Amino acid sequence: MEYNFEKREIVLNRNLSELDKFVIDFCRLLDNYVLVSGYVSILFGRSRSTEDVDLLIPELDKASFEEIWNRVYDSGFECINTSKFEEAFEMLREHAIRFSRKNKAIPNMEFKIIQDDLGRYSLDKKLKVLLNGGSLFISPLEMQIAYKLFLGKSGNEKDIEDAKHLYDLFKEKLNNKELLDLVAEFKAEKEFELIKNEY
Repeated sequence: MEYNFEKREIVLNRNLSELDKFVIDFCRLLDNYVLVSGYVSILFGRSRSTEDVDLLIPELDKASFEEIWNRVYDSGFECINTSKFEEAFEMLREHAIRFSRKNKAIPNMEFKIIQDDLGRYSLDKKLKVLLNGGSLFISPLEMQIAYKLFLGKSGNEKDIEDAKHLYDLFKEKLNNKELLDLVAEFKAEKEFELIKNEY
């Protein structure tokens, strides 16, 4: 694995899982997106399963969403929530919708419009991952670690372990100031000390 910090690019070569193939196939249909949450840790070798992959996109007008909708359906995917484009567009304005391969509910892509500064930050500072020749865009590792620590504050060990996996793997490459600022913003200093020293 090679991480080029200046180019904001990671080159990764490994055997692809069925989940990886699903994510690559779906994401190649989109122009602008960022993958966040649990799949990012799995992408970099964390051994755990997940049924859904979280994906954020910028605000879309109806015509742009219809174009994506048609592309997705033409490529062998379907919306789990509804088969009606108009209904899906209305849902998307307030909630995530989910896409899967046709007649196969798992795994699925949780497809959500960015509605806050955290999402915009993730999109604006996204990293490109070149995975066996395919490309994916993920949230910055500093954000990913800090946010997972925040989620872990409620006692969810899986999130703390996701954060630790990424921290251990990339600690020599991270922007420490950015990471510490985000950890402070999420009030997750205690959890950060835990993954550095004890966990």
